[in-house]
Amino acid sequence: MTYTHEQEKKQFKRLFQQQGVDKFASRFQVLEAFLKLEHHVTIKDILAQLGQVNIELDEGLVLSSMELLCRFGFASKVEFDDKETQYEHRHLGLHHDHMVCTKCDSILEFKDEAIERQQLKVADVYGFHMLQHKMEIYGICSKCMEERNDVVFLHKARQGEKLIVKGFEAGKNMQLRISSMGLKVGDLIEIVSAGFGGQMVIANKENRLVLGKGMTEKIRVQPFDQPIDQVKTYNRNGSQETKDILDTALLLSQMKTGQEGIIRKVAGEGALRRRLLEMGINRGSMIYVEKYAPLKDPIELVIKGYHISLRVEEAADIFVEKVRFKKR
Repeated sequence: MTYTHEQEKKQFKRLFQQQGVDKFASRFQVLEAFLKLEHHVTIKDILAQLGQVNIELDEGLVLSSMELLCRFGFASKVEFDDKETQYEHRHLGLHHDHMVCTKCDSILEFKDEAIERQQLKVADVYGFHMLQHKMEIYGICSKCMEERNDVVFLHKARQGEKLIVKGFEAGKNMQLRISSMGLKVGDLIEIVSAGFGGQMVIANKENRLVLGKGMTEKIRVQPFDQPIDQVKTYNRNGSQETKDILDTALLLSQMKTGQEGIIRKVAGEGALRRRLLEMGINRGSMIYVEKYAPLKDPIELVIKGYHISLRVEEAADIFVEKVRFKKR
């Protein structure tokens, strides 16, 4: 890397002197500080690096210098969602994309030739000549996944996460408010946005709900990490198409009294999944929702002629398709 950095410095001197850029000596110090930082950096990071060698420069000068470095191809500006602007080294002829952890803000660089080829194919199908592109994948890094608790309160979730409502740590009045909004234990929800004055917008089926901070601190949720199966369906023209199971099935916990359907998938892990299978809840079986308890938990079900009782949070691990109201 030292050889590369020396080449960068030589090109910097040649280009900046040719272009008559002002304050050359100070801008060269900014370049040297930037080259020492082999990661995504902010203006504050560069100022701190300069401070380590007792160089004090105006923040505006550092900012304008970094803009010039981007203009001449020594650096690239990267902006992830609402995070502070960062800069990274631009190595000519090389390209990479990013994975961004929404919990710890770490950034992982990656390159996948198969993805690169697929992007060119897609552009070609649409008759589009691609000049440049960037891919940013937002999610949770492996370290944060290991540290994540199985069940957390909703306010700790991040935008884009899919979760299952597991319970409410709230008083009677708060529970009534939550229930009146149509949110109940076992619902599969997605975080649409968060951070606006403490409010959070979630999607519950086709409905968008706005929850205040006080409410999100009372709702217990579990990350929905199960892989999504795909099923073959047929459109109106009779052609076969592939859809995710979430497009064609409901969670058992979302079914209404009097509805029946065919079990498509039993998720869950370990002892819970074994218990469900031992109860006869397995793929291909017809299941009927007889009734809910007065407080909506548990659910009384009929499967294979047997009457069983299941907690709503357990029912949230069961996908059911071809749901309809049973004919009387």
